[in-house]
Amino acid sequence: MAVIDLERSEPGPAVRDLVRLSDAWAARPDLFEAFLAGYGRPLTAAEQGRLVIDAALDSVSGIAYGAAHSDPELVERGRRTLARLRAEHRAALSPKGDAS
Repeated sequence: MAVIDLERSEPGPAVRDLVRLSDAWAARPDLFEAFLAGYGRPLTAAEQGRLVIDAALDSVSGIAYGAAHSDPELVERGRRTLARLRAEHRAALSPKGDAS
């Protein structure tokens, strides 16, 4: 069985489709591993980097759209994703390159 969501379909990299799924497995690494098992391979370094970038962009877009259209669930998902990205990449975000 497969589901194709065409609501916001557009040409782009395949990893873009994983942005919204990543919220579902954020607290469940086992779900991410199960996805990768079904996908047949791990994400490449370039795909992992692209996923982070697309998740950040999607979060900001979702927060703006959700706030403008009274969709608190979308706003919360965006905020949750940004908080997760900040936590996961804290060292890279630090001016000194450390975790402080």
